[in-house]
Amino acid sequence: MTAGAATWGQGTVTAVFVTLSIAAGLAQAPPSPQAAVDAYRTALRTLETHTKGRHDLEALFDAVAPVREALTRIVDGRRSVLESLADDEYRRVRGELTGVLVNREETLLVEPDPDFFVQLAVGHGDTADRRFFAALKATYPESVWPVYVDQQSDVSGCTKFGSGKLVDTYRAWSNFRRRFPRRYSTAVRKETERVVDALTESTCACGETTAVERELVQFARTSPAPRVRAKVDQRLEALRSGRSNIRPRCHSG
Repeated sequence: MTAGAATWGQGTVTAVFVTLSIAAGLAQAPPSPQAAVDAYRTALRTLETHTKGRHDLEALFDAVAPVREALTRIVDGRRSVLESLADDEYRRVRGELTGVLVNREETLLVEPDPDFFVQLAVGHGDTADRRFFAALKATYPESVWPVYVDQQSDVSGCTKFGSGKLVDTYRAWSNFRRRFPRRYSTAVRKETERVVDALTESTCACGETTAVERELVQFARTSPAPRVRAKVDQRLEALRSGRSNIRPRCHSG
């Protein structure tokens, strides 16, 4: 096998791992794609065989991230493990990952399926699980694109300022974090930061600058964290003074 090649057959994966030197020691090699997939499947079986009251659903959700990391790792300088698989192997991987959206056509995608997890939360989750996946579904109503982004190509879209979706999404995740500070903390932080980035960094607005200003003002009134509020105020000032880099009626494609 040549260096960088990845094959997935007979239930095993052979891949070339890069060992990073960290200080005087060596970083531990990441798990193989098959090991990550197997860990996810084990977490799903554990959830299905245990009664309520445990955090098995959160463990299952957390098991998606190592799968994503393993399958999207670049192995030959340009292609990911997922893109390197033969068609039959690719279909098998997708079949093994129940509840995970897997795609390599146009867009590389390995993400939890909100609809699947919402249903699992009904039968196997506690209050925190149900609230978390309700917020996830509200954020990703079409599975992969956030509700505050209008998809315009396979990989990009404009930000829907003025729709109130940015404010609503930020509020939902902030409320969850306040009520359940120890649950799903990594995912909640990621979703909250993603909203803040869209609000304070996005330069591609679907509508007019008046819509952008309306969303920023509405967000400022929700009294978010001081650091976030400062960024919003700066963006409002730039918008009102004509120094904003936001492009109205933007097409990101």
